[in-house]
Amino acid sequence: MTSGWAQKTRRTGTAAVASAVLCGLTLAPSLGTGAPVGTATPPPIGAVPAAKPLPRPADQRQKAVPIAQAMMMMAQVTPTDPAAAAATPPKPPPPPPPPFEVRARPTIDLSTLVLRPSDEALILKTLEDGPSHGFRRNEFGEVGLAEQLASADPDVHAAAVRALKVGLIRYARAQHGQRIAAESFKKNWGVHPDPYNPDKGFAAAVAEDRLAAWIDDLPPRYQGYVALRAALKTYRDIAARGGWETIPVGKTPLGLNSTGPRVLALRARLAAEDPTLPAAAAPEVFDADLVEVIKRYQLRSGLNPTGVVDSLTLTHLNQPVGQRILQIIANLERWRWIDRDMPPTRIEVNIAAAGMTVYNNNYPGLSMRAVAGRPADQSPMLQSRIDSIVVNPPWNVPYAIARKEYWPKEKKHPGYLEAHGFRAIPDGTNGGVRLQQMAGPSALGKLKFDFPNPYGVYLHDTPTHSTFATDSRAQSHGCIRLQNPSALAELLTANMPEWTPEALQAAIESGETKRIHLTTPIDVVILYWTAYVGKGQVSFRQDIYGWDRDLLQLLDPPPARLPDHLPESPAA
Repeated sequence: MTSGWAQKTRRTGTAAVASAVLCGLTLAPSLGTGAPVGTATPPPIGAVPAAKPLPRPADQRQKAVPIAQAMMMMAQVTPTDPAAAAATPPKPPPPPPPPFEVRARPTIDLSTLVLRPSDEALILKTLEDGPSHGFRRNEFGEVGLAEQLASADPDVHAAAVRALKVGLIRYARAQHGQRIAAESFKKNWGVHPDPYNPDKGFAAAVAEDRLAAWIDDLPPRYQGYVALRAALKTYRDIAARGGWETIPVGKTPLGLNSTGPRVLALRARLAAEDPTLPAAAAPEVFDADLVEVIKRYQLRSGLNPTGVVDSLTLTHLNQPVGQRILQIIANLERWRWIDRDMPPTRIEVNIAAAGMTVYNNNYPGLSMRAVAGRPADQSPMLQSRIDSIVVNPPWNVPYAIARKEYWPKEKKHPGYLEAHGFRAIPDGTNGGVRLQQMAGPSALGKLKFDFPNPYGVYLHDTPTHSTFATDSRAQSHGCIRLQNPSALAELLTANMPEWTPEALQAAIESGETKRIHLTTPIDVVILYWTAYVGKGQVSFRQDIYGWDRDLLQLLDPPPARLPDHLPESPAA
């Protein structure tokens, strides 16, 4: 996955992290693994070179202007006429992507490729097996292609062979994420597949009689992809058996000692997805064993493990198997957008699961809950590298947030901004001033983890920790809030002599803004997994941004639709 800014910051190495910290603090289920198939045991983690603290950011030394004066400056440039506010016409929508057939047109003379009979059989099997990767049936070949290959008519056979060649080229492009045009990617889909043209590789594989190995290497080799592909088969098998019945809605939640037909329906629903579920002596009774089963289901669904089937848990249980299949298909497609050499030591954030995990040589270690952007302020998918940690960071409020939220609060309640630690700094743009919330009361808390990206987002602490206990944690302006940022900071500075945990804590308590510049940055990858496999189980998350639905529409118009977002508080 690349973009212009990411290519400029291409990794020259991975950050070293401390194994002692990696072993603990697992506060949330591990996210989907990016470990390639056959990954060896991780080696010891190396030392992190010492970093030097930098002086306070220049913004801290800028002279502020009184809030009242700033309000007057803003008023002078704020359009009052609705026509003036809309003077700049909106950008026209991007053109629709060209037809898939045009984008996948071969660039070589296919007539020069002479296929062996074994090659023909292998390609046919590969194309027929496309649905196992989440592709549409007959997406790369015509119906009846096998019969045409077996035809005694030389013209029919020749046309079928050419269709095989074209189909395999299209299949190879699809396995490298080339099914939709780059201009169709949403603004916040900052993870793009690398350009890929399989034509020469296909020709060489045929000429050198290694077509099977070439085809085998086309799909992503990550264990997360392999496991999710297996999950697709599992859930299609469930659908073939009839799926599962909806659990009736009741007047009260189901919990310990509940009885009746709804408990029987609950057991049948759980057994449809998990055939190893043990039988109960009294299946109509909600016993202690069933409490533990529900807790495990809630953890897999990103819900608080209460062991009670409340309205939200019931809503998740009653999602049809068809939706789960579509979620898996959408996430298989996203796997094909990712670099085939995703950094093995990295920080990975799952937006949909609102969680963060540090991977060391593709093995998960430190893990914690996070808060991601709300649907109106979506966190972007991206890849970058954390190059510094800011202790006691001020918050330079984005102009759009200031205009939408904070200046109206000041107008309604004069003195609000000053009471909450804000000051106005002269700025040649954005209405003449911008807001900065000083370290201490800053919404960024005590720590910020910086990395270059075109979205202006970062990982950071927060003074409000109650949000981490909620089921839905899509509540930020787009940045990623961390439940335990001190643990991450200690991890990244574990082998830096001047930054012991005690020194880090002392720096935080000083209240001064300091920047720890990492000479060996650590990669950070922010992704959107609504279906992934961890610890042998499939986890599903709500499509909070509607990105699954949007992606499926791009892949298969007219769209295979997902239902709208799950309600936060469905009727019990």
